[in-house]
Amino acid sequence: MNKKLMLSSFLIIFSVVCLSITVFAATTGYSLRVNGADIKGEAKVIDGVTYVPLRKVIEGLGGSYHVMPESNTISILRRDISMYGGYTESNPLHSGSKAYFELNEGFDKFIGSVSIEETSTGKDALKILQAKKEAAPSGYTYVLIKVNLEILGSEKPGTSLSINNYRFEYINSVTLKRIPSFMFSKYSPSLSEGKPFNGWVGFLIPEGHQSGMVVLSTPDDRQNALWMKVQ
Repeated sequence: MNKKLMLSSFLIIFSVVCLSITVFAATTGYSLRVNGADIKGEAKVIDGVTYVPLRKVIEGLGGSYHVMPESNTISILRRDISMYGGYTESNPLHSGSKAYFELNEGFDKFIGSVSIEETSTGKDALKILQAKKEAAPSGYTYVLIKVNLEILGSEKPGTSLSINNYRFEYINSVTLKRIPSFMFSKYSPSLSEGKPFNGWVGFLIPEGHQSGMVVLSTPDDRQNALWMKVQ
């Protein structure tokens, strides 16, 4: 009886030791290197599956990683398609295409998408304006762009993004000056998750200058912007 008890005890201890060794071996930590550079964090291989700290890896690759608790979503953007470093003056977004961006405004962060659906100038623009604006002064013309702007996620649930006159600005192709937009309503519209903006944004510009660029940016950040080609 004692021999059987001793044998059983030995087998139990042996099994526990083996299991401990297996788990230890299976969860050996690995250092991380992204694009040749060491980054903080540790990778593990468990049962043949590799686990890495995703945020550290994404940021090490130059991307952005955002947790959106309200929608139970993790948003990952490549740096080459985000607001800062994506569509530039030499590589602008064209009508009909969509860009994804990130905007930091105050203490809020927004992830969204934008596209230009249509452009109108001259008499066609006046038909859209109707009685909301007077005729353009001599030497000037209206340029209107129909924009689809959508917030896909925000760090603070329920926050909204205002579309004021400096959200979209027209870059004069000759003088390179920025021309603020105007809205078609008395109050600046705003958008939030589930409530996109799909409407016209207008500019009053000198005649002959309408083949330019429109930028989308944060009003207090005039250096970083998403550039869009107006044709």
